[in-house]
Amino acid sequence: MLYVPSSVVIVTSIASLLGFAINVLVMSAILLRRSRKYHLLFALLLSVAAFWDLGIFLVMIRNDFPDEILLYQNIISIPFNVFPALVYHFTTTYLNQPRRKSTIAIYVFCFLSFVLSITGATRTYSGIYSYSWGNIARWSPVYSPVLDAITRYGPDPYAYWLLVYFFSLLFSCWLLFQARKTEPSPITRRHIGYILASFVVFSIAYVKVLLTFGVDVPFLLPLGILLVDSFGAIIGLAIVKDRLFDITVYVRMGIFYSVFTAIIIFIFDFSQHLVATFLGGMMGEESVYAHYASIAIVIIVFMPLKRRLEHVVEGVFAEKKIEF
Repeated sequence: MLYVPSSVVIVTSIASLLGFAINVLVMSAILLRRSRKYHLLFALLLSVAAFWDLGIFLVMIRNDFPDEILLYQNIISIPFNVFPALVYHFTTTYLNQPRRKSTIAIYVFCFLSFVLSITGATRTYSGIYSYSWGNIARWSPVYSPVLDAITRYGPDPYAYWLLVYFFSLLFSCWLLFQARKTEPSPITRRHIGYILASFVVFSIAYVKVLLTFGVDVPFLLPLGILLVDSFGAIIGLAIVKDRLFDITVYVRMGIFYSVFTAIIIFIFDFSQHLVATFLGGMMGEESVYAHYASIAIVIIVFMPLKRRLEHVVEGVFAEKKIEF
């Protein structure tokens, strides 16, 4: 029987591929112009996000192969072990507020988690949830005898990792918020605001993990991936608009405009197809006329929005020089 992916799988695969491209592009821009320690730290953060996007893309395009889904999701969970340490270290370095002892403690914890994952002592996923919209790995860790002994006398090790993860993100957000309130320079305040916003959306993006615990709310998956995409997109916007990290990368205006316009056209045209297919299914898949009517309705709704957005983009490129 021919496998036909659901709209959730299709949208998530496209969003994850787009996010991979965005995060790699912004990471490359930072690495090419890096001159400070925190440049490398943030580039590493983007590399983890890009690796995650690539893994989810593979999970979606190979969604009818459960064994591959387990493999991909266990692999992408390995580098994510060090994400909390990178967030915390970047924030304290960027704000010039060194917290040596706490930074070392978080690095030690994350490094141990990384070693346990890469050596196979722990495996994050060991089953599959087969939802009506598709398959996703099931959170069901497999422990070594050592970790079995630990869990016998205390909470699941994942609870400790989750505590460290959200502590690093939320405390970093708090440090950035406090620094922004006392910063006299308006440009630096905007820079801090961009970084703060990127960390907030990444924190919220964790809702997608609920599906691996059996919470069958399909839209959480594409929502979480789009929020991960926003993590890199916000930083990219800050580099373009306000030279975040003191980085300015020049590119040919025509190429940038063409790529940006192509992305806009693709997003809107693909949205038209998805909504038209959905409406056509509700009105009766056997009715060709109903399907055509739904396409016409969607085009009437979306085309003015697409033209307006294209007009705004053309205006931006016409009024000022674009730097990225």
